Amino acid sequence: MKIAYQPPKRKQPFFSVIKGFFRLFTPKIRVVSTDGKIPEQCLYVANHVNKMGPFQYELYFPVYTVKWGAHQMLENYKTRRSYLKNTLYIQKNKVPPFWAGCLATFEAFFSQFFYRGMKFLPTYPDARLAKTIKQSVTVLDDSALLIFPENSNDGYHEKMTNFFPGFVMVMDQYRKANGKDIPVRPVYYHKKKRLIVVGEACTLGEFPGMKRGQIAEAFKERVNGLYERIERGEFDQKRR
Repeated sequence: MKIAYQPPKRKQPFFSVIKGFFRLFTPKIRVVSTDGKIPEQCLYVANHVNKMGPFQYELYFPVYTVKWGAHQMLENYKTRRSYLKNTLYIQKNKVPPFWAGCLATFEAFFSQFFYRGMKFLPTYPDARLAKTIKQSVTVLDDSALLIFPENSNDGYHEKMTNFFPGFVMVMDQYRKANGKDIPVRPVYYHKKKRLIVVGEACTLGEFPGMKRGQIAEAFKERVNGLYERIERGEFDQKRR
């Protein structure tokens, strides 16, 4: 008999204390919605902003979210260290191997604690992703899901170059399971301006006849569109 998937518990007292500690030493990030709405039952598609981006979302995004993240970071110490060293630091951030090894050796000790505290679901490059998608649909019954779909194999960029279509599969499966579409909103975190902007919602029904890759490309442009609006100063606070 299979045990039904149970979404992560919202309350985690000890990790809440850890987040409160980091807020004391982290400049606050302002959050703006282009239509004034940041709903709890929603799929958010956002930029990753290198290693610390997801944690900044965890600290300052105003609704509870479950997130997608690399499965290696939820496995044993050896796997976590290898991913941190070879993928995050050497491949994506071009850190010299010696320093990458030093950083990874240290961070791998506590990284799993942060990943679990931030409510990450593991993602995979193979058929195992189907399980994550199914779990994601369950999460969306009463919570928000935050996905970082950018292809960061050659590093992280301020303007996104390519999106993986895994989040489109969640949209599709949610429709099949519930007979309706989940609202999806683009999000952009601008590190220099300490600003997160949430865009207007759309649904799968707005992309009739389009393939998953095409829908992912359309969402990439919506996220990039937020970046361009931020760069133009559209959301800058006016001085009195």
